[in-house]
Amino acid sequence: MSWERRERRLFAWRNPFTSVQHLQNVAQKRVLDSYSFDWQVFAVAASGFFTDSYNLFATNVILPALAYVYWPTATSTDREATINLVTLASATVGQLLFGYLADRYGRQKLYGVELILVTVSTLGLAQCSYGVLKYDGTTSMSILGWILFFRTIMGCGIGAEYPLSAGISAEWSSSRSRARMLAAVFLMQPLGQLAAYVVGTIVLVILNRHYQLDTLMDSKDAAPIIDVFWRWVTGIGALPALIALGFRLSIPESGRWRLDVQGQADRAILETHAHFGTMTSLSLDDDLELRDNSSDINVEHEAFGHSPQQISGSYLARYLFTDGNWRYLAGTSLCWFIVDFVYYGLQINNPRFLAKLWNSHLPNTRVTTTPAWLPNPLYWDPTTSQPTVTIYHVLMENSRHAMISVSIAAVLGSLLLIQIIDYVSRRKFLIWSFLGLAVLTAAMGVSYLYTFGTSHYWITLTLFVLCQFFFNLGPNTLTFIIPAEIFPTPIRCTCHGISAAAGKLSSVIVQSMLIRLQFGNHSLRDLDSNGMGWMLIIFSTVLLLGAFCAWLWIPEVQSNTRLEGSWILPSKSLEELAVGKTRTEREAINGLDGLRRRFRAATSPN
Repeated sequence: MSWERRERRLFAWRNPFTSVQHLQNVAQKRVLDSYSFDWQVFAVAASGFFTDSYNLFATNVILPALAYVYWPTATSTDREATINLVTLASATVGQLLFGYLADRYGRQKLYGVELILVTVSTLGLAQCSYGVLKYDGTTSMSILGWILFFRTIMGCGIGAEYPLSAGISAEWSSSRSRARMLAAVFLMQPLGQLAAYVVGTIVLVILNRHYQLDTLMDSKDAAPIIDVFWRWVTGIGALPALIALGFRLSIPESGRWRLDVQGQADRAILETHAHFGTMTSLSLDDDLELRDNSSDINVEHEAFGHSPQQISGSYLARYLFTDGNWRYLAGTSLCWFIVDFVYYGLQINNPRFLAKLWNSHLPNTRVTTTPAWLPNPLYWDPTTSQPTVTIYHVLMENSRHAMISVSIAAVLGSLLLIQIIDYVSRRKFLIWSFLGLAVLTAAMGVSYLYTFGTSHYWITLTLFVLCQFFFNLGPNTLTFIIPAEIFPTPIRCTCHGISAAAGKLSSVIVQSMLIRLQFGNHSLRDLDSNGMGWMLIIFSTVLLLGAFCAWLWIPEVQSNTRLEGSWILPSKSLEELAVGKTRTEREAINGLDGLRRRFRAATSPN
């Protein structure tokens, strides 16, 4: 296709964001993109994300307790794996469903629905029971069935939070504060995870003070107390959900959604002013100009047969396929798929894996199985078929290991990214962080193969901590941020939900693999197996694929020129990014035209 024909095709179709592009240099753009980091918006998005992170990762805290109370003699961890898989699968559904609903009906109408789901399911989970004990030893209800039921509802609410928090943060932020806002919101994931372990530790200490848990070796004495423990840890997760729900009621509809989807420019401006509590950023002349421009928008849309767009199959097809922007969605989805494949492969069911990382030696007597609640073979006496430590010790050690090697490192990585995110190219940093993590993960795999169960275990443990740090410094956070920036307002939450769902789908896949995967004659779950080392090497090759996908299909979201007198790389506006591949081609056309004119001017005779 010739450049002339392509140019006619590009200009023949007017993107639904023509309205916002038309106003980039006038009053309306100044309103929607003039405010700095807003703490109320941050509280709205962050509180919900913190809540969902707490409830998602609290499973690592309570699963050993559930196994101890309800299936104490079971050696298989299939029940725990099923709970995780159900939660992750339902989160995938929540991301897809609520992403679409947020684009279809607006962000405000969905603000609190997902938190209600999380609150109700949390309270229901904390009250699960197996009913009445019958004379034959069976129960009138299945405790596992109830847990799976409420975790399914909770997972849907957790998944819904991803596109909603991202959409709220991106659309209520200015270009200069958007990246920091989104990074700060994602900081809530490791903080929520850390909070789950801290709460678990505090509850254990309180119960131990009252019941001397650290002295109770008999499960008949300890089980009723541990039953209280997991219910408290779970139920406390409803408190931040209620607080977040209060924050959500305080913020109006996104101004960008009002403008780009409903075409209500005046209402968008008024609600934006009302939220920030000021009218000082616009003069009377600006307001009059805004209203004139709003009229121009409607005339322009009518002339070209377009009105403010709502999400539809035809609009998605046009944006993704006719205009070639499927590459962006493929890039964000594949990058998130790859990140979560590795991330959840290491973390979501990690007590047993962490116990292996921290072991400086293997038991003298070969131990192939222990009860599901006891992840460390060193604490099992095969001659008596009894543990050598209390459940209190197991739970405390689990929390301590996780806080030191997982949560704290992840928090520090997120904090550092918040500080540097405006000074580095997000696209390039995503690519290089994928490559860096691939090297770290490969090194960790080799180290694991050689140091497993030896006094040199600290080498692998150190590499693991570095991996958690760089995950949140790079891909884990950036795959959340970039989809919220590059897609148009009418489909922003839908595309973010699709990208996030790809990640959760990969977490389901990797969890299913780890349950049955074997290297040689050993399952990964065998206590004396070092097969996870080979799995880590596989993870490193997957991360290399992530770097390739980011290089191939992730667009640049920042200007190529730093601000004068500063190292800051300014972010492009949402309106600039929303036009996608069309703008890139148009700029290429204009660039070639400019080169042609310069060439003709240079070669033409005077």
